[in-house]
Amino acid sequence: MFFDTIFGRNFGRVHLGSAVVVCHGLPYEPGSVVDKGYSELADFLSRIAPTVVFDFSGCGNSRGKFGLEYWVEDLRRIAEKFDRVSIIGYSMGGLVAIRTSAELGNLDRLVSISAPLPEIFSEDRVEMMFENASRIMRTGSFEEFRREMEAIRELDLRRYARKVKGQKLVVHGTKDEVVPFECGEAIYREFQEPKYLIRVINGDHFLRRSPKVMSAVAEWLEGKIKEREINLSL
Repeated sequence: MFFDTIFGRNFGRVHLGSAVVVCHGLPYEPGSVVDKGYSELADFLSRIAPTVVFDFSGCGNSRGKFGLEYWVEDLRRIAEKFDRVSIIGYSMGGLVAIRTSAELGNLDRLVSISAPLPEIFSEDRVEMMFENASRIMRTGSFEEFRREMEAIRELDLRRYARKVKGQKLVVHGTKDEVVPFECGEAIYREFQEPKYLIRVINGDHFLRRSPKVMSAVAEWLEGKIKEREINLSL
């Protein structure tokens, strides 16, 4: 992949062979990922590899509307631009990252952080999610949102998890109040070797905000963590 830019007076073309792509979750506040700390995260991860943060369709500064296949298409379109790619997915972005990674031929590493299993999205939960999502995302009507969430609920994520190649890391907080810790354990069981697990003891759903957690993720991306399972206390 390359892009053209200007350095003062000079035209330049930047070539990138590999990258880390970061996938956000279902937004809980308005704005782009660059307004929510993801740009700072990308700056931190860029010491490992060039890092891409982006808004999924229907969110932030991106066009389009929310939908599982739209989000999968978004991630695939970006990931396939590189010769080798590592993907970090948070929450719903983790679910999409697993689904998409199963079909990528250039995947190096996948990090699933606080990702849900589809079956946790009950009817009551979907209604509560829509109340917030409809204010800050382009979701369409409740029925449209409900159909998209039904498509997610019907997704056989375990099957896709078993198909993911490359190295896999699951990171999940034991006190996650949004996505139960058991989801992370189940995803880890479905992943094939090589796979790794970081149990974040006392960790909540918002592990992106923890420098300790993200430092551990960075070390794993660099190949510095060799243990298959780690307990990381907060």
